[in-house]
Amino acid sequence: MATPLAIPDFYILPSSRKYKCIDRFSLLDDDAGQSLEDADGLVPFWPLLHSILSQPINSLPALTSLLDTISVTLRGTAHPAGDYALLCEAIATHSHREQAFFQRVWPRLVQTALQMPLLFPEGRIPVLGRGSASSSSSLSLSRRQAACLVVHQFLRTLATPPWGQDQDVLCDFGVWYAGAEHQRHPGAARAYLRALMGYFAEVVCDEGRIGMPRMEWEVVYTLRALSGNMNEEEDVLCEKIGKGSPLGEAEVLVMERYDTSPASLGLPGGAAVVSANRFIGFGQSATQEEVHVGTSPEACPAVLVTPPLKDDQVLIVRGAQAMVNVSGRGRNIVIDEIGVPPGGENGWRERTMLFMDALELDLVQTTEPGLSDLIRENVDREIRKACTAFSAGGFGEVRTGLWGCGAFAGDPGVKMLLLWVAASVAGIRLVAICDQGLRLFAEELQLTLEWAKQELRDTKALRQVLDRAPKCLARGQILTWIRTEYKREQPALE
Repeated sequence: MATPLAIPDFYILPSSRKYKCIDRFSLLDDDAGQSLEDADGLVPFWPLLHSILSQPINSLPALTSLLDTISVTLRGTAHPAGDYALLCEAIATHSHREQAFFQRVWPRLVQTALQMPLLFPEGRIPVLGRGSASSSSSLSLSRRQAACLVVHQFLRTLATPPWGQDQDVLCDFGVWYAGAEHQRHPGAARAYLRALMGYFAEVVCDEGRIGMPRMEWEVVYTLRALSGNMNEEEDVLCEKIGKGSPLGEAEVLVMERYDTSPASLGLPGGAAVVSANRFIGFGQSATQEEVHVGTSPEACPAVLVTPPLKDDQVLIVRGAQAMVNVSGRGRNIVIDEIGVPPGGENGWRERTMLFMDALELDLVQTTEPGLSDLIRENVDREIRKACTAFSAGGFGEVRTGLWGCGAFAGDPGVKMLLLWVAASVAGIRLVAICDQGLRLFAEELQLTLEWAKQELRDTKALRQVLDRAPKCLARGQILTWIRTEYKREQPALE
């Protein structure tokens, strides 16, 4: 039996006196070192960081040496940053000339990093879902606070949360720094570094943006569940899941290529589904989750405070600005300017990211024939997961790709119909986005949605249709069966 994951109540920040390490490079003078050293030979990291960041840095070799010093001080190695080739390339490319970064951006990064004790006076931030009897818990940050955490992710001063230490969960950006030959997907790493450099230059260096009062712009990370001590609104929603709701409005949108433009991210007035792993976050490749998080630096601190999602939980991130537009998918992504959302730059305040982990059906072991998606408990789990996200409020439309249908091997037709059920129960509009490679599926889905609106009363009736799907159906056959065979093979719904 697996040992339960250790989930602390707080994530300890580098500015905390509890955050300790060995002074490997004798950065503190003898008197200071002796007064701070504990019985295990450890000293607080913060005075060491002050010493490291006080060095004048005006070249890429000096910067990479500084980053090496931080990493080796904390963890004994600079891995996986390697030769820092892609990081150096990103700095030189974005600034057009290397000195622009060191004259304007680097001093601002140092200033922002060293503000941590003022911005987080307790030296810690609460882990979502801990210490609260409520079904939801949130961490609300000003843009300056979020920027401080992002800068520390860049400097690699942060510790991996306990739940991520055995799961290869990334908490900093070092995995993107090494040269192309060391990257799983060099194009993706370049996209994420370009987004990061843009964020530093356009947001962190702009006092008008980073200094906005929290009441005007905040970045909020919310872990939400329909469980625990539910309020009246959640009780009503759970009742609707069981009894059914009228089928809501749904649209299938076919694009030339997937992208992360403001419209595709749900702006204005909508939200976007992020097809997440249970351990949410960014990474080395170009999965939908990695792209959405990696191109939005203000979303990245979520990895510090979000334990692995449970079956009844979703993560919602609001107010994280995207910095580049990534179009295409897999190895064929293209990086471009992001564009401005309707209403101007401040439109990013309303951006809502819905992190939902679909069932990992590629790992499901069952003796039941047929599609694993259609096993009753799996259907219930997916609808409840989506309802939890879609009922969060603050948006009237959700945009989604084929949630859970890539590495997790979900059936596209089943998954889209379950998302439609959840959107209908939550009272919002669903927009399913497909690229040209999925045009035939998109046509099938659109025809099925139109048939269901005409022939079925509500979400309960649609679920009954799915319950009656024959066990012999293979992946990809459910939509055709519903439209062509269902009425012949099944009795009328009650």
